[in-house]
Amino acid sequence: MKLTRILKITEKDFYDFLENDLLSNINQCNGKELSVEDIKKGLKYSKYDNNAHTRIDISILEYKRGELYKSKIKTFMDTITISYETEVVEEGLKIIFNQHIESFEKEKHNKLMRMFSEGVYFGRMTDTLYDIQKKILSSKQGITEPFTPQPVGHKHLKKLFSKEI
Repeated sequence: MKLTRILKITEKDFYDFLENDLLSNINQCNGKELSVEDIKKGLKYSKYDNNAHTRIDISILEYKRGELYKSKIKTFMDTITISYETEVVEEGLKIIFNQHIESFEKEKHNKLMRMFSEGVYFGRMTDTLYDIQKKILSSKQGITEPFTPQPVGHKHLKKLFSKEI
């Protein structure tokens, strides 16, 4: 799935945020002290997701500061490939966000389920980009808050599926 948004941030701010987030994850999970120079194609690291009780393996497939970040995330259940392609435009930073979830291949779902799932995924992708923008702008204003990723499920869907019949 491909999503394009223009954020009101600079290219430098976006890649600084991305690199700091990556280094924080790697250093925290693996106890390694890596630097920005270590973020490149072929870098691999693992982390443990306490909520899902599973290991997550992350590989950087491509990285060119100012242009592209692409990684593959493998879990026991799925493989997800994401990429951010960036371009400076007059309004800010144009980001093309691609996400491929192997378990969500079109052949595996009927049309109605595919349309519903695509809507959910596009919403999450949009939220991810605007959360990044918010974090960058907040940090520039001196407001610091920990990065909290979006919950796996939508709150209204959780309510719907958790009701007993």
